[in-house]
Amino acid sequence: MSQDHIQDGGGTSRPSQSARELAARVVFRVAEKGAYASRALDAELSRSHLADRDGALATEIVYGTLRVLPALDAKYAAFLRSAPETLDTITRAVLRTATYQLCHLSRVPPHAVVDESVAIVSAIRGPKLGGLVNAVLRRVAESRPLQPAPPTHVIVPDWVHQELLASLGEQRTRALLEARQMPPPIGLRVREGLDREVVARALCAALPAARIELGQVSERALLAWRAGDLRKLAAFIAGEVTVQEEGSQWIAGYLDVQPDDRVADLCAGHGGKTTYFAERVGERGMVVAVDLDERKLEQIEPELRRLGIASKRVETRAIDLSRGAGGLDSHGVPSFDRVLLDAACTGLGTLHRRPDLLLRVVKEDPARMFALQLSMLTNAAKLVRKGGVLVYSVCSPTHAEARDVTARFEAAAPGFVREPSVPKGDAAFIADDDGVLRIGPWPVKSAQLHPESPDAYQLVRFRHA
Repeated sequence: MSQDHIQDGGGTSRPSQSARELAARVVFRVAEKGAYASRALDAELSRSHLADRDGALATEIVYGTLRVLPALDAKYAAFLRSAPETLDTITRAVLRTATYQLCHLSRVPPHAVVDESVAIVSAIRGPKLGGLVNAVLRRVAESRPLQPAPPTHVIVPDWVHQELLASLGEQRTRALLEARQMPPPIGLRVREGLDREVVARALCAALPAARIELGQVSERALLAWRAGDLRKLAAFIAGEVTVQEEGSQWIAGYLDVQPDDRVADLCAGHGGKTTYFAERVGERGMVVAVDLDERKLEQIEPELRRLGIASKRVETRAIDLSRGAGGLDSHGVPSFDRVLLDAACTGLGTLHRRPDLLLRVVKEDPARMFALQLSMLTNAAKLVRKGGVLVYSVCSPTHAEARDVTARFEAAAPGFVREPSVPKGDAAFIADDDGVLRIGPWPVKSAQLHPESPDAYQLVRFRHA
């Protein structure tokens, strides 16, 4: 029987019949097949027939399980005769999600978790493994906390913890790993010119079960919990809001794009910042969105149409920035007023939203990314005209990926001068002594930020003197 899907007894893949089964499917695909949690979860939910409440439970189980996976493995492994790695992979996925429910979800009856987990494994792998699951989970249930509660922090490998401590210090590391409720909110950016408080009230009326708050980092940000499928909302369809993490919005604002500017958005991805810049440059400006993945770039034009932004303001180019500027620096005459390089990185600053990356990242990655990021930054600099601005950003807090990259770049590019921090919005983020601006879910000198947001980023802003 194929292990690509958790399947029914007949061996045919079918939609999940319960939140627990769906969660186990997703954790299996992420841990054993290398799938991305958000994509795997969206795919399973879209083809299931689960009610919204059950879909929310499945989401909570998936992300909760991935955030504390090492502790869950240790918990149920105490009742195994062999290491968890030797288990049938589907059985292991079910044990992981069931252990999470037993240890962290107070509203879930233990007998329901055990009985359904046994039924899932028995149907797929037979009564022998079903019996193993029964015996193990009953022991886990016996040691269940008197008051199970959601985990209060992400459990990371020791080397990741040491990297965070070395780069952020103890207080910021604690804030990154522990400060936010789980799952974190979805960030929404309100269309330029609209009153976000009016938009927030409209969203609250349309989504009575949701929680909507104003972001404190970006003046155009809303934070949404339990919002369901945002694509079905009238405000989304009308282009009043777009999905963009709050820290990402702040970075776009930090570039300080002006009307008529020529802007290069490097490593643009799906174009969250691209559309922000396109709003700002006006009719006579231009944004060139660059990414290695052409499929991501193809999503930008439909988004421009939805937001009511003229597509002529944006050009897309598929370029490998580690190898060169792809002709954008033709004739050696840089022509961009502002360039943002949101460089490829380990992504360790996004641990709360993307806990599955902990299954992929390895100790050598920060140093490996340093070489890639330095080459990308060197090529990005070729595009900046005299007097223009270059912003380097990464969604990772490690020294190797920001402090070390930008120091090496400055030594080789004396024409670029590091600029001091520029306050934006309600929170004035101040660069650290090493000249790197670090934003994240921690207090700053002028404000106590909402503990739910943003992710952890590092930025350095240069001027081409």
